[in-house]
Amino acid sequence: MIRIVAAASLALIAPAVAQTAPTPASPSAAPDPARLAAAEKAVAALVPKGIYLKMMRDQFPQMMDAMMAQMMGKTADELGVPAAEGDGGKTMGEAAASADPHFQERMKIMSRVMGEEMGAVFDKLEPRVRAGLSRSFARRYTTGQLNEINAFFATPTGGAFADQYLLTFMDPEVIQEMMAATPEMMKAMPAIMEKVEAATKHLPPTPKTSEKTDEND
Repeated sequence: MIRIVAAASLALIAPAVAQTAPTPASPSAAPDPARLAAAEKAVAALVPKGIYLKMMRDQFPQMMDAMMAQMMGKTADELGVPAAEGDGGKTMGEAAASADPHFQERMKIMSRVMGEEMGAVFDKLEPRVRAGLSRSFARRYTTGQLNEINAFFATPTGGAFADQYLLTFMDPEVIQEMMAATPEMMKAMPAIMEKVEAATKHLPPTPKTSEKTDEND
């Protein structure tokens, strides 16, 4: 159960991280210094120093509470995950409490530790994210467009938007809507994997598969 929740929580924070991950591109000429400087200014507003640490430390536990409240109120069938033997019809919360009376306490500890540890990791990556995103912005936008973006960020409304932009992706309202799609994704996964298997059928088995087949023979 804890592994399922941990995996789901990491999947849910991915969009917030992805918002600042520049799209990989083929190497190109270095951007014009003035254009890059304008891009760096815009990125500094959207990804202020310490934002990831703040997201993980302050927002992650709230996100986990919202996610847990919704997940624990559903049955395994509703979430599209296998139910443990004898747990048919029980909500995930009821099943978890039956298996482990300390489940809720464990989850609170897990969310705190995960937030602290991921915050430390993302905090180290933050400067690289800003550097990569600045180059991406300099490639995607002209100096004039970047100056207009920065002019907007310099206004009270623009500053408020930039300051809260990443944090909004971890708001309970956003997480709730993302969680609503989880059962559909889980139900669709077997059919998706069947199509992947069919599409790769012309390829030889992976080395690990081949070794197991030889051993069985």
